[in-house]
Amino acid sequence: MAHPASPADVLVDMTTMAITRRGFLRTAVAAGAALALPLLPALPTPRVAACETEGEPGAPEPCDRNDRLTRPPGPPGFEPWWVQTFLTTKVWPSPDEMMEPLETVEPERYFRIDGPQEGYRLPAWDPRENRLVYVGVEAIGPVGTPHWADYSEDGRWIDVTLTVQQHLVAMQGDLPVFKDLVTAGLDRRTRPGFYRILRRVQNETMDSRTVPDATKRYLLKDVLYTQYFHTDGSAIHYNWWASAWGYPGSQGCLGMRMNGARFMWDWANVGTPLAIHY
Repeated sequence: MAHPASPADVLVDMTTMAITRRGFLRTAVAAGAALALPLLPALPTPRVAACETEGEPGAPEPCDRNDRLTRPPGPPGFEPWWVQTFLTTKVWPSPDEMMEPLETVEPERYFRIDGPQEGYRLPAWDPRENRLVYVGVEAIGPVGTPHWADYSEDGRWIDVTLTVQQHLVAMQGDLPVFKDLVTAGLDRRTRPGFYRILRRVQNETMDSRTVPDATKRYLLKDVLYTQYFHTDGSAIHYNWWASAWGYPGSQGCLGMRMNGARFMWDWANVGTPLAIHY
């Protein structure tokens, strides 16, 4: 746990929201014909400004990775809608029937329809790969918007479970890409809610004197891969002094082992959402 971020860094703070795993993961699925009216679109994701960088704490530097988002805006007046495949089918790079398919996808794969039908295919955003593809109308049906689509712009989000064994899962849409144990806050100091990574420091010094409500004194140097998600100083970071992985042991941070913290540093970015729940 380190010094708190400034209020300017705040994007989302819903720390008073009580969340259960069942409630968080519940999403409505509406069956219907493939040509049914489209559902409401996913909510847009706000932007976060700058982050701290190694060697210059407090020095703003843009951290957005321009290659993260490939989803195009739909045509004016078009309302995107979500579908799932109900057959094993192929996806293509264009509506051209002469093009080779990109891959074969399994049933229950999510796609967001981002434009009008072209021939027998629809342009769709593939959240697992963050890319534009075309899917055949014969293999899809409309469904409710998946819960993660409301706050994930490029399909990436972090699912954090505070129940023992405490762990986080790096998610690409509905696909888990990495899972590891964490040590979260003692006495429920890591609060359930929806957050975003606000700023990042590759090599941080954490000092309890900067945290007014710290329950014990500490001065921790070389805390690597620190990604703050709350103004109280809570962050994902390498925790070299912990050993009780999967159990509470921090002042509110999500402490990780080296490999996990490094993966999350490389995979996530400023603005990546976290959903923390029991």
